[in-house]
Amino acid sequence: MKRIALMLMVVIAFSACNNEKTTKVTTDNIEKELQTKLINAKDGDIIEIPEGRFSFTRSLSLNDVPNVTIKGAGIDKTFLSFKDQIDGAEGIRIKADGITVEGFTIEDSKGDAIKIQDSKNVVIRAINATWTEGAKETNGAYGLYPVNCENVLMENCEASYSSDAGIYIGQSRNVLMRNNLAHHNVAGIEIENCRMVEAYDNIAENNTGGFLIFDMPGLPQANGYSVKVHNNIVRDNNFKNFSPEGGMVNIIPPGTGMLVVAHNDVEIYSNTIEGYKTLGLAIVTFNFTQRPFKTENGFSPYYSKLNIYDNTFNRKGGVAGVPDITKEFGKMVNGMFPAQTQDILIDGIFNPDLEQANGNYVGDNRVCIRNNGDDIRFVNLNADGAKDLGDIKKSFDRDMEKFDCTIPSIDTEITKENLVLNKR
Repeated sequence: MKRIALMLMVVIAFSACNNEKTTKVTTDNIEKELQTKLINAKDGDIIEIPEGRFSFTRSLSLNDVPNVTIKGAGIDKTFLSFKDQIDGAEGIRIKADGITVEGFTIEDSKGDAIKIQDSKNVVIRAINATWTEGAKETNGAYGLYPVNCENVLMENCEASYSSDAGIYIGQSRNVLMRNNLAHHNVAGIEIENCRMVEAYDNIAENNTGGFLIFDMPGLPQANGYSVKVHNNIVRDNNFKNFSPEGGMVNIIPPGTGMLVVAHNDVEIYSNTIEGYKTLGLAIVTFNFTQRPFKTENGFSPYYSKLNIYDNTFNRKGGVAGVPDITKEFGKMVNGMFPAQTQDILIDGIFNPDLEQANGNYVGDNRVCIRNNGDDIRFVNLNADGAKDLGDIKKSFDRDMEKFDCTIPSIDTEITKENLVLNKR
C-alpha cells in the first residue's frame, strides 16, 4: 500500500545551509549567553549547547529568524532544567520558519516544555521533555507542542509526565511523526485538528490514554482530515489521570488505548493495541462528551470516513482487566459490561446531513472496521437520542457486520513546495 508522500514533506531546503554559521554556547552564565545568542541569531545559524546539566530561571525564545538550529550534545548528554523557573509560560518558545531543535533533554518547565507556533519547515528530533517529580497536576500541559505549523517532522523524541499530552501536534498541516516514545502522560500522543498527518513506528505506553485523534471546537482550524496512524505500539495505557479538572483529556479513563473524537478521514491500521483495562479503541462524536460547543469555522461534532483494519487487540485480563471507574466514561463501560474490557466501542451517533443506509454511512464516508482479530469485544452504543445509561443499555448492539466494509486508503501527495528531507 502506498504510503502518504508526507515522507518527503517535512523540512528545510538545502539552500538554507549555504548561510550556516556554528556558534557554541559556553558554560559561563549559560542562561544569559544562550538567550543572547537566540536574540542575535542570523538566518542559518547553528547554536550548539554543550554536554552537561544547566539551570534556567526564565523562558528561552526565538522569534522570526529563519533556518536556525538549536542543537545539544545528545538527548542523554545535554539537560536544560527549568525547575527554578520564575518567569515565562514555556521552557522554550519558538516562532520561526526552518527551525530545527535536536539532541537535548528539557526538564521541569513551568508550562509547556517546547512550544513551536506559526512556523513552517519544523524539525523536532531526539528531544526528551519530562517532569522529574513524576505525575503532578501542576506539571506543564504539553511536552513537545508544535501548533499551527506547516511541514513538521518529529522523530526519535520522548515525552513523559505531561499533565495533558506528552507529544502533541495541533492545527497543523503536513506532519510526519515517527519513532517517538510517550509514557506516563495523561495523553501519550495527540493529533488535534490537523490535516495530512502520518504517524508510524511510535510507542505510547503507560499513559492514561495512549493515542488520541481529536477534532475540537472553538479553534481557528476545524475539521482535520487525512490522518494516517499505522505500525505503532500502544500498550499498557492504564496510568492514572492526573490532569487538572476542566480540560478535555480529563474525561479519559485510565486504560484507554486509542480514542477518536469527532474526526473525519482517519486510517488506523497495523497497530498493536494491548494491555488496556477499559477500552482498546473508542470512536465517539463530540456530542458524546456532553460538553457545550459551537459550530464555528465549520466545526462538525461527527466522525465519518474512518478506515480501521488489520490491528491487533489484546486486552488486559483477570482482576487487572476491570474497567476504570474514576471517570464517567469508564463508569459507563463498567456499568454496561461489568468487569469486561471492551476492545472497540463506537457511540453510533451519525451525521444526519450525510446519506446513510443499514446503520452506516454510504460510499466513502463509511466507518469501516475489519480484520482486527477474531476475539473482539465490539459494541455499538447506538446512543443517538439516549438520555442516560438506561437508554443506552436498551439500544446497544454487537453487530460489527454493518461496519465490515472497505474504503480507499488515504493517499495525499504534497505538492505545495519542493521540499527535501533535512540531512543536517
